[in-house]
Amino acid sequence: MHPILGLNPIFLTILIIIGGVGLHIILGWLTSQSKPNPKKIVTSVIIGTFAAFGIVAPIIHQLSLTPATPYIELVTIIGALATIAGIDKLVKNTGGAVKSYLTPNVSPKKP
Repeated sequence: MHPILGLNPIFLTILIIIGGVGLHIILGWLTSQSKPNPKKIVTSVIIGTFAAFGIVAPIIHQLSLTPATPYIELVTIIGALATIAGIDKLVKNTGGAVKSYLTPNVSPKKP
């Protein structure tokens, strides 16, 4: 394994997870209409951290085994951060699009 952008791959994985989950919480707070709920924040951090390890660790591991230019390393890191930060929005938007596609918008006819 070789360093990625001069950082140890394990340290970089931890940084990406902290940054991605932090961005996820901040984006959720900025788009929320209600008061922050500490229990939901802690739940999101815990779930996000475990999910992020499953997403980020394999990407960083493979990147550390494959010689790549610093540009490719940076783009991969930004993609991993964006994936973690926006995963719930992506899933919700995709689910909503699939649901609206599969559910016909038929209104009852008036007599």
